[in-house]
Amino acid sequence: MEDDAFEGDLGLAEQPEELTKPPCPSTAGETPPVAVGCLDASGAHDDEVSSLQSELDICRRLLNAKYLAAHILLKQVGASGVLSRCSDALVAQQLVRVSEEKEEGTRQSHRQCAELLKELNGLQYELQCMEEHLRRSQQAWLDRLNSLVQENSDNLETLRVQGEALKRLTYTAQVLRRERDELLALTDVKERDVYLQPATSARSPLELAALAACACRGPRQEPCGCAHAAAHKQRQLAQLIERTKRLEAEARDSAKTADIYREAFEVQLARNRTLTRRLAHMQSRRDLLGALLTKKPDRGLVDDLVENLCDKNEALVHQQVMVKLLALQLGHGEQV
Repeated sequence: MEDDAFEGDLGLAEQPEELTKPPCPSTAGETPPVAVGCLDASGAHDDEVSSLQSELDICRRLLNAKYLAAHILLKQVGASGVLSRCSDALVAQQLVRVSEEKEEGTRQSHRQCAELLKELNGLQYELQCMEEHLRRSQQAWLDRLNSLVQENSDNLETLRVQGEALKRLTYTAQVLRRERDELLALTDVKERDVYLQPATSARSPLELAALAACACRGPRQEPCGCAHAAAHKQRQLAQLIERTKRLEAEARDSAKTADIYREAFEVQLARNRTLTRRLAHMQSRRDLLGALLTKKPDRGLVDDLVENLCDKNEALVHQQVMVKLLALQLGHGEQV
């Protein structure tokens, strides 16, 4: 009876059961559930929270053991009332102190849990932002890859169509070549020579442009008469232009040749005048000498010398003319 009353006064019979109950977290510390698929950082915070909870459980077990030890001690010293009252006061003080420490540890653990959960929420938000950015980047690259695949497939289809067209054209060319060979085998030698000789009616780009510019042929493939007439006029015009250029080149060459001959003729005239003056001077001297000398062979010698001098002068002039003509021809060859 006394032990039960003593336990009822101290409340030791109910406190171990209350201490064994897990602490209820405050509403301020409640956080939304953690999303599945967090990174290693969130896992580390979860491990830290679980370690704190395990330490809190160990503290609870130690406190329960202390309560049980105090209860046993109180039973042992319960015979004396004075000692019991002193023990009750000490136990009450110890219990108050232990409960305060317990509450302080609980509050501190709750604060740490709240900070960790807050940091975990921040990491979760950053992780969600990174996942969203990664998802957008993957979607952009996927769209680009799809466009490249589509473009590649279109190019392959175009290449296949062009390859088929090339095969058809090659087959048509082979058929036409075989038909041409058969026709050549059926013709005689003269017709074959006429066919194989190079075509004299090679059309220039201007003629082809004139034939293609004709709009009055309608659905027919061949150009009409006006187109052929225009092409013929274009051919004649091209021939006239070419002939004009050739005549202009010949005229320039003739003018240069005439200038060379004129210069050579002027040089020869100048030398002839010089020689004429010298001959007149020599003739006067010869007349004077002739009056003094009566021998005829000396006069013939002088005439032969004068004639030889004139021949050498003419040969020198002709050599100069030939040198200038050769220089002109070399200049034309370098231009071509």
